[in-house]
Amino acid sequence: MKENRLFTTGLGIIAFLLLLLSLGKLLGENQAPKYKLSIVVDRSSSAGWEKFRKGLNAAAKHYNLECNFVTTNRFISIQQEYLSISREINSGADGIITELRATEGTGEILNELGKNSKIALVNSEKEFTEASVSVSSVGVDEEALGKALGAEVLRSNLQKYKLRIGILSGNQNKGNLKRRLLSLKKQLLENGQEIVWEIEDKGQVLKELNRANHKRSVDVIIALENDSLEIAARYLRDTGRSFVELYGVGDSDEAVYNLDAGLIRTLIVIDQYAMAYSAVEGLWLSLSNSRRASEDRLVDFYVVKSSNMYTDEIEHILFPTG
Repeated sequence: MKENRLFTTGLGIIAFLLLLLSLGKLLGENQAPKYKLSIVVDRSSSAGWEKFRKGLNAAAKHYNLECNFVTTNRFISIQQEYLSISREINSGADGIITELRATEGTGEILNELGKNSKIALVNSEKEFTEASVSVSSVGVDEEALGKALGAEVLRSNLQKYKLRIGILSGNQNKGNLKRRLLSLKKQLLENGQEIVWEIEDKGQVLKELNRANHKRSVDVIIALENDSLEIAARYLRDTGRSFVELYGVGDSDEAVYNLDAGLIRTLIVIDQYAMAYSAVEGLWLSLSNSRRASEDRLVDFYVVKSSNMYTDEIEHILFPTG
């Protein structure tokens, strides 16, 4: 009898273990796959990506995704960026988040890359792509942003009917920045202002800024993106030109500090946290449901001054915690 009880107990244990193994296998089969995303942007170490990284990490955690923020320097061409993205796809990336260095001629490149991966563009203008590939974009209303920035300049404290204005226009190979610039200039010129010089970012912004402002000094400098804004702020501080008003687009800690210190008069802040989160969410939805069409999305921007930067709404944008 004792031996029979031991035999029966042994069979019960074995049956229980087999049941656990079966359940484990079943749960493993039903578990959602963990998709891999690669993020390829120009100058990945730029402080302008700080809030973007926070949004990226929060979304990756929420959707259980593996994200690789690829280390990059300044891309010298769209072909170089294409090779970097291709390497990530060949290494197993299911989805790509990228900021295109240029717009013209990239539709064909996206069609090629989109055959093997889902793609989300950020801070970029999307050319026409084939319906068979999944290419979405997350951006901001550039015309509205340019107009809002121009409106802030027109509220200048300088007692002048016509302001002498210099513009740091960023990378004008990007269609979205080109539209931002055109909207800004339209607002300024229609209101009788003088644009003295424009400087594109071709890798030597500070050198070109020194040269241009030495030839023809300005009352106001406007920077259309974060890196140029930081360069302009350092230039004004180091040369003692506190009388020049500075306006711009950015959200880095340095830019926020300069706004608080009074070196920047108005800061246009794009919700980069929401942009990253939305890009990740869109890719997850597309990867989880192959029949789901990719969607383009817009995020908000905020006009931030020293007078409103510590309100609850703006603090949440300037100092996200996710």
